[in-house]
Amino acid sequence: MKLNRRQVLAIGAASALGLGWCGGPAMADTAEQAKAMVDKAIALYDEKGEAAFATFDAGKASGFLDGEIYIVVQSRGPEGKVLAHAANPKLDGVLLDTIADPTGKKFGVIMSAEATEAGGWFDYEWPDPSTGKLGQKKSWAVLHKDLVFIAGYYVR
Repeated sequence: MKLNRRQVLAIGAASALGLGWCGGPAMADTAEQAKAMVDKAIALYDEKGEAAFATFDAGKASGFLDGEIYIVVQSRGPEGKVLAHAANPKLDGVLLDTIADPTGKKFGVIMSAEATEAGGWFDYEWPDPSTGKLGQKKSWAVLHKDLVFIAGYYVR
């Protein structure tokens, strides 16, 4: 399933409406919150294994969707795919090489290839749930047991 610009925007808009996000000063999401979300997800994965994916996919009720910050887990390699997505579980199973931002940047593939155990920041464009428009996103990605755990925030 290849996602085009219109589909990417539709996913963002649907997520914003369906999950009740709102913008404004109350959403002071930070790099530290994204890092903490990844640490929390890795801890749950270490405790429950792949059963943690269902928890992540439960979104807001699970504690893995907080404002605009949410957990994403993806596999690595040439057949890398989304394994869990707290904001949009419909992306589970989608191959990473079919997802690109509007500039054509295949950020999932890049994170899959370049994430390290120490973690690192990655920049790309993605629909901002608070505005429904494309926004600049910064995501923290950590390689853990051959999986990539990701959480990010929008630069405003």
